[in-house]
Amino acid sequence: MISKQRVALILLLEGLASSGVQMVTIRQTVAFVGSSVLCTSIIISCFLAALALGYYQGGRTPPEKFTRALLVNLIVATGLFGIGLSYPFVSWYFLTVADITAGIPGLRNPLIHLLSFCVVIMGPLVFLLGQTVPLLLNTADQNTRKSEAAGSATALSTIGNVVGCLLTSLVLMYFLGVGYSIVINCAILAICAVLVISPERSPLKSALLGVAAISLAITFVANVRIPGQLFAATTPYSDIHIAQDAEGKRLIINRSSASYIGRENREGWPYIEMMKQAIFSDDVTGKHILVLGAGGFTLSAEMTGGARFTYLDIDPKLKSVVEENFLEEKIQGDFVAQDARAYLLTSKRQWDVIVVDLYTNAATIPMHTATFEFFSLVSERLLPDGKAILNIAANPRLTDQYSLTMDNTVRRAFSRCVTDITSYRDGLENLVYLCGKPSSKDPVAGLYRDDTTRVTVDGYLSALNGTTGQD
Repeated sequence: MISKQRVALILLLEGLASSGVQMVTIRQTVAFVGSSVLCTSIIISCFLAALALGYYQGGRTPPEKFTRALLVNLIVATGLFGIGLSYPFVSWYFLTVADITAGIPGLRNPLIHLLSFCVVIMGPLVFLLGQTVPLLLNTADQNTRKSEAAGSATALSTIGNVVGCLLTSLVLMYFLGVGYSIVINCAILAICAVLVISPERSPLKSALLGVAAISLAITFVANVRIPGQLFAATTPYSDIHIAQDAEGKRLIINRSSASYIGRENREGWPYIEMMKQAIFSDDVTGKHILVLGAGGFTLSAEMTGGARFTYLDIDPKLKSVVEENFLEEKIQGDFVAQDARAYLLTSKRQWDVIVVDLYTNAATIPMHTATFEFFSLVSERLLPDGKAILNIAANPRLTDQYSLTMDNTVRRAFSRCVTDITSYRDGLENLVYLCGKPSSKDPVAGLYRDDTTRVTVDGYLSALNGTTGQD
């Protein structure tokens, strides 16, 4: 029989590791399906469903078999956690499923791929760990009321869940990276397995220690060594990779190309050059420019024009990674590590130019930075003569609901918006919106009709003055 002290420790440690499963799953799947509320809801729902099934199955296990069942569950869970949630396996899984379902309508949706991953990998892992609480209830003193024993066991496991969420996301991932977070959580499960066995030496304990050691070794290679060779850095938010080509470098964040810089001319992609042209079309000497979404910090890599750039990104490690591996020099400007909308809400400062470059593709758009309320907030933080430059991933033909609604949202929040595009193909492209801050002095848009000569007169005045003719 397992002692009460070891039971309490197992419950705490198992709760800590099981909550880590949820955090790691959300983080590891971001590169393939994004981080929208839809993705998070699927992961949380599957986690809770698997946990409920684990509770049910654990309660049905015969009392005389609970030790063996608990041992098997913990050993299998350690291997499933360490390998199934490693980046190499997750990448292989999603890319394979995407290839298989490419020609099947409905099944090629990334959310379906995420659901299948949760059912095949995360679900069984949580199902095994969920049995821990009801299985360990078999160790309760016969004189203890069942409700008291169940309440105490659930409370200890839940305390472990709380500590695990905070430890995995705020400490392990932040300071050590995702790979080491998985290794440590797997080590915790291996410790739980060892605690289940009686203190006396036995062939079973020796065999278990051997299996645990092999499993942890594979986990270390899959989560630390291999990602270390694939990425320049893995942070709580991103997998960052630098790709070299003959003329420059690409900064790849979560499998999406975030920035490019030429090796000789320090120029970026066409849409980046569009935004540079929009910024430097006026004299920006002494002006303050806020860039939401730092990317590769390339807007000021070639020159600053005498302006003061402030880059903002949620990932605090991005600056050091870019300086060391991408730009290979210090960034020209300041850096603030904070969420874009939170920064605009808490800082009342107004800017001459605000650049919004937060979207790499439509599947990974941060929802709270793509609404009318957000764009209105950007407009409010502009000086009266300020301008906003927005890079939006959308279809330039506006033939889908997302692209049409996004275009309408932007134009409702600003005034005098014009759009520059890199291509007019029927697919996602970088649309650069150049917008002004709404003002009571803005001219009222009317209509030119056949029965007036206004278009000729206004056009002539505009050509003379270099400004838009007034009604």
